[in-house]
Amino acid sequence: MSVFPLVENPGAVFLPRARLYVVNEERQVVAGPLIVARRRAYHREWLLGFVGVTSRAVVESWRDHFVAVEEADADG
Repeated sequence: MSVFPLVENPGAVFLPRARLYVVNEERQVVAGPLIVARRRAYHREWLLGFVGVTSRAVVESWRDHFVAVEEADADG
């Protein structure tokens, strides 16, 4: 999954084993929790892989959504 981060330090947020949620514009959870398996910076984006998600078809439905963390984890 390709993500455009809206935080100053995305490397601290997208850590392996971090729990992320896919949310819509109304902040309703669409998918998750998703556990980050791997990540890497790519230009201005971050490429994320999640535990148990092995197909691009799964993440295609999340296009144009937001990725969020639980409030307690938002300090990253």
